Amino acid sequence: MFGEGEQAGSADDSDVRAEDSELRRESERIAQLIEDLGALAGAPVRQRAEELVRRLIHLYGEGLRRLMGIFAAEPLDPTTRARLRADALLSSLLVLHDLHPDADAAAELDPGPDPSAPPGLVQIDLARGKRGGQA
Repeated sequence: MFGEGEQAGSADDSDVRAEDSELRRESERIAQLIEDLGALAGAPVRQRAEELVRRLIHLYGEGLRRLMGIFAAEPLDPTTRARLRADALLSSLLVLHDLHPDADAAAELDPGPDPSAPPGLVQIDLARGKRGGQA
């Protein structure tokens, strides 16, 4: 999310953190909406909502796969790799779809199974992978 010539640690870091915080809230809201649908309408509606989310994730994952295929035409330079890894949302999505060009990113970003998460839902922990204790 850095502009041309900007480095991590710039004034834009607060914007990135605010965006990450908003994305975390969005993720939590999606999980809550699915939970609410199940509570209001029962298991069949919850299952349909979960299927809808899975299908959307698959569709967007296919788009990311195609985008990474375009990038694969030439090796990514170290700066681009670092920028992909530094962006918590992009890294999480690429790891989720097993597309991240940096194999070590998965170890940093994949929180593993969350025993408190509803079964079948994917959890993306944007707070993981942050460096220097950032939240």
